[in-house]
Amino acid sequence: MLEVGYIDIWIDEIVPCLKDSETGEEHETVVFKVESRSYLKKFREDNGWHIDWKRMPLDVEVYALALKDDNSIQGLIGIRDDKGSNAVYLHWACTAPHNNIHDSGKQKYSGVGGHLFAVAAEKSIEWGHEGAMHGFADNQELLEHYIAAFGAEYLGMLHQYQFFIDEINARNILEVYTYEWNIA
Repeated sequence: MLEVGYIDIWIDEIVPCLKDSETGEEHETVVFKVESRSYLKKFREDNGWHIDWKRMPLDVEVYALALKDDNSIQGLIGIRDDKGSNAVYLHWACTAPHNNIHDSGKQKYSGVGGHLFAVAAEKSIEWGHEGAMHGFADNQELLEHYIAAFGAEYLGMLHQYQFFIDEINARNILEVYTYEWNIA
């Protein structure tokens, strides 16, 4: 099981929709909750998704960000309602391999990382935490990146790279990124 998760996505561009890196064309997105763990079996570490998503702890909800026109998944985020800290816990987030310039050297769509944070912020509001969220950055560089990109605060209590995004900064994230919920 992946009991402790890490956030290792980059906020590459602040754009309301996903942006095609070659053409500059913006594409509308949809978000949906992944209800079936067996659906996640195709999102594996060995094919570029950083972890085997089907092994996500059962108390972590997984959401997919997809293109509206063809439902192709561009990123995944796993979050948990952390009632003890009155915030959403960002368990794991990952862009699709073709969007991860740090792994593949190229990127089909920019804006995925920010959209995933927006999904977490919206769920935090829905769960009564007013947008507050926390997680563990994968390293110091990413921690500093989240501080610069989203006004995150360094916590370092439970993990050396623990960060917190407060309600005000979460709402700022939601003001930028747009998507629709695809309710099945």
